[in-house]
Amino acid sequence: MELRQLRYFVKIIELGSLGRAVLELDIGVSALSQKIYKLESELCTRLLNRTSSGVTPTSAGFAFLHHAQLTGE
Repeated sequence: MELRQLRYFVKIIELGSLGRAVLELDIGVSALSQKIYKLESELCTRLLNRTSSGVTPTSAGFAFLHHAQLTGE
Protein backbone atom coordinates (compact mmCIF):
# COMPACT_ATOMS: atom_id res chain seq x y z
CA MET A 1 0.00 0.00 0.00
CA GLU A 2 1.32 3.40 -0.98
CA LEU A 3 0.67 6.74 0.67
CA ARG A 4 -0.22 8.06 -2.78
CA GLN A 5 -3.04 5.50 -3.06
CA LEU A 6 -4.49 6.74 0.22
CA ARG A 7 -4.37 10.35 -0.92
CA TYR A 8 -6.02 9.42 -4.22
CA PHE A 9 -8.75 7.50 -2.41
CA VAL A 10 -9.50 10.40 -0.07
CA LYS A 11 -9.61 12.88 -2.96
CA ILE A 12 -12.01 10.69 -4.95
CA ILE A 13 -14.36 10.50 -1.96
CA GLU A 14 -14.10 14.24 -1.31
CA LEU A 15 -14.95 15.06 -4.93
CA GLY A 16 -17.41 12.20 -5.49
CA SER A 17 -16.03 11.52 -8.93
CA LEU A 18 -13.06 9.86 -10.56
CA GLY A 19 -13.25 12.41 -13.38
CA ARG A 20 -13.01 15.41 -11.04
CA ALA A 21 -10.26 13.70 -9.06
CA VAL A 22 -8.29 13.11 -12.27
CA LEU A 23 -8.39 16.82 -13.03
CA GLU A 24 -7.37 17.89 -9.54
CA LEU A 25 -4.67 15.24 -9.11
CA ASP A 26 -3.30 15.70 -12.65
CA ILE A 27 -3.22 11.96 -13.32
CA GLY A 28 -4.75 9.89 -16.09
CA VAL A 29 -8.07 8.11 -15.62
CA SER A 30 -6.53 4.72 -16.31
CA ALA A 31 -3.66 5.29 -13.86
CA LEU A 32 -6.02 6.46 -11.11
CA SER A 33 -8.36 3.52 -11.65
CA GLN A 34 -5.45 1.10 -11.51
CA LYS A 35 -4.20 2.60 -8.24
CA ILE A 36 -7.64 2.28 -6.65
CA TYR A 37 -8.17 -1.27 -7.94
CA LYS A 38 -4.75 -2.20 -6.56
CA LEU A 39 -5.65 -0.71 -3.18
CA GLU A 40 -8.94 -2.63 -3.15
CA SER A 41 -7.10 -5.79 -4.11
CA GLU A 42 -4.57 -5.35 -1.32
CA LEU A 43 -7.39 -4.82 1.20
CA CYS A 44 -9.46 -7.65 -0.31
CA THR A 45 -12.58 -5.50 -0.42
CA ARG A 46 -14.35 -2.95 -2.61
CA LEU A 47 -14.01 0.58 -1.32
CA LEU A 48 -16.04 2.41 -3.97
CA ASN A 49 -19.39 1.98 -5.67
CA ARG A 50 -18.84 3.19 -9.22
CA THR A 51 -21.80 4.51 -11.21
CA SER A 52 -22.21 6.65 -14.30
CA SER A 53 -23.03 9.61 -12.05
CA GLY A 54 -19.97 9.28 -9.78
CA VAL A 55 -18.62 7.24 -6.93
CA THR A 56 -19.71 6.65 -3.36
CA PRO A 57 -17.86 4.76 -0.66
CA THR A 58 -19.01 1.30 0.29
CA SER A 59 -19.42 0.57 4.00
CA ALA A 60 -15.83 -0.67 3.97
CA GLY A 61 -14.84 2.52 2.14
CA PHE A 62 -16.42 4.66 4.85
CA ALA A 63 -14.58 2.69 7.52
CA PHE A 64 -11.29 2.94 5.64
CA LEU A 65 -11.70 6.66 4.85
CA HIS A 66 -10.95 7.80 8.39
CA HIS A 67 -7.75 5.76 8.51
CA ALA A 68 -6.70 6.98 5.06
CA GLN A 69 -7.26 10.60 6.11
CA LEU A 70 -5.16 10.19 9.26
CA THR A 71 -2.35 8.45 7.40
CA GLY A 72 -2.38 10.78 4.41
CA GLU A 73 -1.99 13.98 6.41
